[in-house]
Amino acid sequence: MLKDALIIIKTIGLKNVFLGAQYPYRKAWAEARWKRARAPRRGLALWHAFRRQLKRSQPAWPHFWETPPNPVQSVAYTERGVLIETLHSRIEITFFAADMVRVRHLPREGSPAAPPIPYAIARPLEAWPAAAFVPVFLPKTLLLRTEALTVGIHLSNAALFFADADGHMLRADMDVAWSPSGAIRHRAALAPDEPLFGLGERATAWNRRGRSHLLWNTDPGGYPKDQDPLNLNIPVYIGLPAPAPIEAQPEGETPTGYLVFYENSFYAEFDLGKQIPEVAAHYFQGGELRYYFAAGSVPHLIERYTELTGRHALPPLWLLGYHQSRWSYVPEARVRKLAQDFRDHDVPCDAIHLDIDYMDGYRDFTWDKTRFPDLAGLAADLREMGIKLVAIIDAGIKKDPEYAVYQEGLKAGHFCVLPDGKVFHAPVWPGLCAFPDVTRAETRAWWGDQYAPLIEAGIAGIWNDMNEPAAFTHIDSDPTLPGSVHHHMEGRGGDHREAHNLYGMQLVRATQEGLLRLRPEARPVVITRAGWAGVQRHSISWT
Repeated sequence: MLKDALIIIKTIGLKNVFLGAQYPYRKAWAEARWKRARAPRRGLALWHAFRRQLKRSQPAWPHFWETPPNPVQSVAYTERGVLIETLHSRIEITFFAADMVRVRHLPREGSPAAPPIPYAIARPLEAWPAAAFVPVFLPKTLLLRTEALTVGIHLSNAALFFADADGHMLRADMDVAWSPSGAIRHRAALAPDEPLFGLGERATAWNRRGRSHLLWNTDPGGYPKDQDPLNLNIPVYIGLPAPAPIEAQPEGETPTGYLVFYENSFYAEFDLGKQIPEVAAHYFQGGELRYYFAAGSVPHLIERYTELTGRHALPPLWLLGYHQSRWSYVPEARVRKLAQDFRDHDVPCDAIHLDIDYMDGYRDFTWDKTRFPDLAGLAADLREMGIKLVAIIDAGIKKDPEYAVYQEGLKAGHFCVLPDGKVFHAPVWPGLCAFPDVTRAETRAWWGDQYAPLIEAGIAGIWNDMNEPAAFTHIDSDPTLPGSVHHHMEGRGGDHREAHNLYGMQLVRATQEGLLRLRPEARPVVITRAGWAGVQRHSISWT
């Protein structure tokens, strides 16, 4: 244990060790005080809430979910689907294509959750040609049929099911439930031996079946087998029919499977048959139950998903080459020797990455003039050798009254704040840092403009790190901002419970848009550690 402690102190510094030790208490206090914006807890209520927050770093699901009978009461047809009113909920079914549908479940009791900001969606509904569907009323069921998909609604309980064009069942809902706190549970039946693939970056087997997975972008501090969660979590997975013997498969045919994507960025847990082997249970801390369902072969499902959420633009050819990256190459002479070693030994190399030690005291958008006295000259010389320089930029901006980027961000209101308007600071590599609110368009533009010095110096690509966003804390605490931290959310407002998983994606969006403005003649190279659905439009990722 002493050896581990010494390694941590050597890695992040003694000051950051103390800040990290304090951080769980600061974070728990911020979350306990602000149950709702403009309604801070006080007195004993605050103290009890603070103690509860210290005992758990993530939300706990209700022990009991009330699922009363929910018969269908009315059906109204829309241009692209139906609106179903039930005793306890409203269900909107909207066809984006003959083989893809969006489902929204909205409770009729209480205040509805704000709909998600469509960050994930690259092609909105109005950009899709209307898909023809035929309603078929049966004694106990309503069917909505297209040439590729059937969506069924049981009239007695409003449970949905999905079948392919030949009538083969693909997926059947069991129930939907909401808790008084706004948490959601959605359960669906799983076929025996049905494999499930997806959910973003995971250190588990490809088949996610039989496990419970957390969806909360996290800096794990390691990468051991079965560690969960990791840095990049995406609430999408593909289900396939149970594998048939090869001799039973018609030649040239691919089995029809399904893809389901939940457009909800809140903290989530997907129990894909762990607790009950034949049940997929999906839990969300808040937000709206909104998901997309598509049917088809696996290649077709990937096409549909990326048509909906976007595709990566054509990268420069050098991005596909070999990159040399580690923590860390300093000083400038070490980088030059590294590049020359590659050439002397005839080892192909297209890029060398500069980690945080190239910066001036870990301040973003700067470089250490002692270690790198001629960054532009270094970049130019390596370019002559066919090697590009890629520089890291972290999410946190050092709290420093002499640091221009920090001062600009303060004056223009670009940083994340608590509900009382005070900028929240968390410990990262430079010490206490503020975090740009990248759910605000003006802040994204400001962030993108900060890359100008690096681009002018010849940096060819950017990798955004620590953008979960991550903070230093002890091992049992969630290493990110408090859930009560306010986010702009494009003007409608929200907090970190909703914005956390979106943060890395919006940071690299701001980076990509900035690089396009600063260097419009070049294809931007952006690499990310964290992201969400649609992040592929702006960046590639690394493990």
